[in-house]
Formats: sequence, structure tokens, C-alpha cells
Amino acid sequence: MAEKKEHIEIVSLPEYAQADTSFVVSTLCSLGPDFFAHTEAPHRHEFYTIYWIRKGELVHTIDTVTHVVKKNTLFFLAPRQVHKMQFSEKVDGFMIAFPDAFMCMQEPLVGIQSGLFINNQFSSVITLDHEQEKEFEVIVQRMLRELQEKEAGYETALNSLLRYFLVLASRINGTNMAAVPEQFASHNSSVFLHFKNLIEENYHRLKNVSDYADQLHIKPVLLNEISKQLSGLTAGEHIRNRIILEAQRYLYNTDLTAKEISYKLGFEDPHYFSRFFKKYTNQSPSEFRDAARAGAATVGVNETPSVA
Repeated sequence: MAEKKEHIEIVSLPEYAQADTSFVVSTLCSLGPDFFAHTEAPHRHEFYTIYWIRKGELVHTIDTVTHVVKKNTLFFLAPRQVHKMQFSEKVDGFMIAFPDAFMCMQEPLVGIQSGLFINNQFSSVITLDHEQEKEFEVIVQRMLRELQEKEAGYETALNSLLRYFLVLASRINGTNMAAVPEQFASHNSSVFLHFKNLIEENYHRLKNVSDYADQLHIKPVLLNEISKQLSGLTAGEHIRNRIILEAQRYLYNTDLTAKEISYKLGFEDPHYFSRFFKKYTNQSPSEFRDAARAGAATVGVNETPSVA
């Protein structure tokens, strides 16, 4: 009898870093056996990750959606997303990885982060054309050089190169934050990013907008307005979507029962959890598990150039 899968492995950045644990940029082949030992089993990263698959083939499952990749593609993964990868033997590409602290070294990359790493689908996949490939190649090679030589100010240089990389990716992806008056834009973006981070830390125990508004020291109605303005979704929808996503991750990647998952997500009544899940997905937990594992959610990336 196969062993019951109850957990999803968490990978920290030092496990991939060869020298500097605050920022990693490397060819996939240079990452070594530790990297490939993790890839085929569902796991989470504690850091932001960008994969650039340049050659070869990759079957990449992000949360419950499987992307079939055959050429030049960028993947953006936020911390705690669940993914697994199956590479072809001739795969070539890069991995860029960094923690929250590096992203906020100067000022937060709020608009870019909200669009590429944190969005309604919780992931971004972008296919590059030949000219775009050349632009990104220049940036990545410069990152590699800065990381290797480590001259004075190299961390600032890496941060600036990362920002430019993400700006270009955002343009290709069509990612834009809603226009707001300049005097409010920075504040509202900061509040929204803080709200999203609070959800990640507390979704298993805090499920009401008022709980998060209290922590942000604003009124729930204002939190909803900011959330709607910057993302198109209310604060309540973000909280609910995060809970549903985590339930889907456990249903797809583990053998835990719906009852066991409900307790992990902070529901005292498993029957209420099942009703909650079905209300917002139109499937019972068992129906979702069967459909997802049957491969119903599969995307051919070359046929769908951009999934926001």
C-alpha cells in the first residue's frame, strides 16, 4: 500500500544558493542535483522564483494547472505556491530567486509584484518572441556578472536589474495597476501589499475583512475600496480565493481527506467547509480532486502565449 501523502515540502532559498543566499541567478544545469531532487514532487518555495525555460520541454504544474512548455517561456512563482516540474533531458534556461527582503531593498515593487507574482490566478506565464529573448538575455548575463564579481554596490545593481527585468515582463504581460491620484497611489499600494501578505500569514485563522482591516488600522469599507481599485476584487474575495486555493492544493497534491483539510484551514465544521468549497467552485472537494487529477486543468503554453 502506497504511503499516504499528508504534507507539501517547503524549500528554502539556501538549499538552491551556492554562495549568496539573498539573490540567486543560475543556469538550470548549474543548480546541481539538489535542485532536480525537489522538482518532480509537489513543493513550495519560501522565496520569489522566476524560471526562464529557453530550450527543451517542461511539464510544469503550478497549484492545480499543468502547463506544457516547448520553448521560450517565463514563469513567475510567489512564495508558498505549490508546483512540480518534469524536465526533458535537453532543457536549458535560468532560475532567478530572491526573498521578500531583497525585493524591498529600496522601495517595494508593489505594482509589478501585484501583477506578476500576485494576481487573480496566483501565477503568470509569459512566452517571449525572439527580440524579447535578446533583451532578457542581456539583463540576465549582467546579473550573472554582478553576482560573480561582487564589486562595490553589486546588490544595488542586482536590485535595479531585477526591477528592469520585471518592468519588461509586465509590459509584455499587459500588467497595469489601476490609475489613482499620485498622492494616494503609493499609500494604497503599500496597504494592498501589506493586506496580501497578511492573508498569506493568517488565512487559516482569519477569514473576515474586519480582521485584516483592524491589523491595517483602517475601516473595512476602505480596505475593500483599495482592494477593488488595485486588483478588481474585493478584500473578501481575496481572502476567500486564498482559502479555496489552499484547499485545492491539498486536494490535488496530498491524500488528506476533506475533513482533514478543513481542520488544516481553520474550519471547525467539516460539513461547512464542504459547502463553502462547493459554493465557490461548483464542485465538492472529492469532485474537484477527481477532475484535477484526471488532468482536466491543462494549458499548452505555446498555444496560450500569456496567462495573467
